[in-house]
Amino acid sequence: MSKWSGIKGVLLDLSGTLHIDDKVTPKATTALNKLRQAGVKVRFVTNSTKTSDERLYQKLVKLGFDLKKDEIWTSLSAAKRLVQRRNYRPLLLLEDTALEQFEDIDTSPPHNAVVVGLAPSKFNYYTLNQAFRLLLEGKPLVGIHKARYFASAENELSMGPGGFVTALEYAAGVKSELVGK
Repeated sequence: MSKWSGIKGVLLDLSGTLHIDDKVTPKATTALNKLRQAGVKVRFVTNSTKTSDERLYQKLVKLGFDLKKDEIWTSLSAAKRLVQRRNYRPLLLLEDTALEQFEDIDTSPPHNAVVVGLAPSKFNYYTLNQAFRLLLEGKPLVGIHKARYFASAENELSMGPGGFVTALEYAAGVKSELVGK
């Protein structure tokens, strides 16, 4: 009996597990190949909201991972599905490389929702006040995830989107809907 018998599938975290920025973690590709050879279904999951699914896929292929686009499940794609399902025209607090995920979504004013991911270049007083005012009008707040921090390739900690989602919740007296893992 194989050590893999009974295992139908495995969810593999990407950032910090299989790779850290542009570096593959030791034995990550070997482990993935063993799972595939054993016939175990694999899905790749990540809370990362820094880049679109397409860019993430291209990065993983370049790093040497054997995968298909439809095997990647991201918090960003979950947020997009929610936005589409609810016909939101959101104010997106996301980095430009993540905004690509929403190119086919109408994000023109007037906004009827606020979506927050990791967006260091967008977290400023002006933009946060735009979001705050929409929330005061009763628009929903969608947090892609509430991570408190993340580690860079140099292993330096930086604030994640959680503090900003929490700040908006507190300031506007609302509760966010989280879509990430």
